[in-house]
Parts: sequence; structure tokens; C-alpha cells
Amino acid sequence: MAASGILGSGLPTVDQYDVNKYILTPIFMGEDYMSYMDLMPNIKGTTKIDHFGAAEKGTLAFNEGAFAANADLNDMGVVTISPARMEFEQEFRAAQLFGKIKGQLMKGGYEYDNVDGTIVKQILLELIMKGVKSDFNRQLWLNSDVASANVSGYTQSSHYKEYDGIFVAANTGVSLTAGDVDNCTDGTALSADGALSILETMYANAPAALLEQDGLVFFVSGAVADKYQEKLEAQGSHLAFSQRVDGSPASLSFRGIPLVVRRDWDRFIVADSTNETSGSAGDGDTAIVGSQNAASPKANTARAILTCRGAFVVGTDFSEGNVEQWYSMDNKAYRFRISYMVGVALSNTNLAVVYSPAAIS
Repeated sequence: MAASGILGSGLPTVDQYDVNKYILTPIFMGEDYMSYMDLMPNIKGTTKIDHFGAAEKGTLAFNEGAFAANADLNDMGVVTISPARMEFEQEFRAAQLFGKIKGQLMKGGYEYDNVDGTIVKQILLELIMKGVKSDFNRQLWLNSDVASANVSGYTQSSHYKEYDGIFVAANTGVSLTAGDVDNCTDGTALSADGALSILETMYANAPAALLEQDGLVFFVSGAVADKYQEKLEAQGSHLAFSQRVDGSPASLSFRGIPLVVRRDWDRFIVADSTNETSGSAGDGDTAIVGSQNAASPKANTARAILTCRGAFVVGTDFSEGNVEQWYSMDNKAYRFRISYMVGVALSNTNLAVVYSPAAIS
């Protein structure tokens, strides 16, 4: 059976339910970090969010006279989300697509000689979702639109520069680099002592307004998590021993604050950075913002953010209209396109502490 035997030249219709189930839910609900984000749907462009100060110090002695407001809410700021229009395009050759569908059907226990459009649509959208999800996670955290300019001689990859991601947004809060943290050196692999120093220094520099919030969390790279684990093991921690046996790094914490481990950061930093060998970082070498180093950005995988639930606002406009699909008869290929707007902002500069080996600018 060829792919055309399953699909013909038409593709199953995609509606909002499909987009919600196969794309939005896995991206926005299926990620451990998204539960800490404030999601703003249906944005259409640059969006400003009014932010009021706290109504405090307004309780005074009883006033027998006319009304007089004591609490002041006039301390209002504006948070701006500047989203970018992103686009994901995927092409499957007819025979290639049949092979993928066949594999998924066999994996799911379906009889692939007798499938309906609903099952085919499920398979197609799941295949597409994997690519969209990977790109979304990578760019939401590591993008920087200042990457259009050189960063310490390095050029940001074209896959990271369309809008400012979470690390750049967090940089408007408290920003730390290797020079601010004991046992850490820019361009050198992280040590166990360095990992502990990162967490200690971030906590020590956190504003009081952040530490009193509910839902505190450290987002850390795999390098920080692994070296922190090593430090705990060396100190004879019972918790560290249990984690070494049962392999549950998700339960790592520092002073009661959970660590959410993002190993994809390490992978992308190594894969999409170029260690300098020619004597000049200006000859096409690439580095992700916050990891740039005169010689070895690949070594700069240690990074972390201390924040709380609701501190970051993620805006997007996903809908069924964002998904296009068609069969190209001249190329014998099924083609898919997904476009969407996305942007992120920190709601209050007191609600984030960020560490990266090199400066985020």
C-alpha cells in the first residue's frame, strides 16, 4: 500500500480540537515548566500589561473625618510582550510518509491496511507536534533578538534570534555571571563546588519580594543538576544516596526549592556553539547568548533561573487557522506549515534571578 492509498491527494481536516489536543496541550500543558508560566492566549502583536504595585501601609488609626485613601495603588508599571511570527514547515515524500504512518500504526496495534482518517490525522499531527515542541522549547528559553548583532565576536545562530526568550527576559531581574560566583570560571566546565556556589549565590541575591512568593523554583541545566548531585553525594546526603539508587533527579531541591532540570539546554548549547580555533570569533562562529566565550562556549552549559509561579508571561495565538496542509502533486510530497506568534516577558523585575557563565546582553 502506498501513502496515496491511505490519504489519496487529500489530507484529513484539522480543526481547533485537533490543534488543542495534539499541539497546544503537549506544548503548554505537557511540559513541567509551563505550569510555572502565566499563559496569555490570542495575542495579535505587541501587548502591554498593566502592573500595579501592592496596596500596603494603608492601615492607620481610625479616621473620624472624611474619607482619606491611605493605600497607594498609583505605582503602576507596564510589562510589554513583543512577540514574533514563527513558522514551522515539514515535508514528507509519499513513500517516506507511508513508512512513518505504517510504523506508527504497528506501534499502536492498528491494522494498517484498514485505517480511517481519524487515525491517520492523529499520526500526522503527532509527528508534526514533536518537531514544533522541540523548536518551541528551545527558542522560548534560549532565543535572543540581540543576536542579530555579534555577541563577544560570536554570531547567534539563525535558529535562536527571532525574539527574546526567557533567559533574556529574566536578565531584567537580578543577573549573575561566573565572575559573581565562587568556584565558577567562564569557559571552564562546572565543578561540584561550583554548582553549589551557583545555587547559594542565586539564593543570597534573590530579592525578598521573590523569596516570600509561593511556588518558588530553580530551573537548572543538566550540568548544574549533575554537579550539585555529586556535591550532595560527597557530603554523604541520605537524599543524594536515594537519588543515586533510584535515579530521580526531579526530586532534587535546594533549601526546599525544587530543581526542574532542563537537559535540553546542555544539548543545544553544545550542538549549536562553535569553539574558537582560528583566532577570531568573528569568522562565522556561533554561540548561544549567555554562553559566549573567547575560546570555548561549548563548555558553558551551566545556567539557572530562580523564580516563582506566574512570574513569566508567555503570549501566543495558536488556532486551527495556523495549520496548513496540502499534497504537492508535482513533488509527490505531503506538506505541512504551522505559523504562530509567541513572546515572553517577566512581570516584575523582583521575581527572577538568572545565572549564565557569560553576560546576557
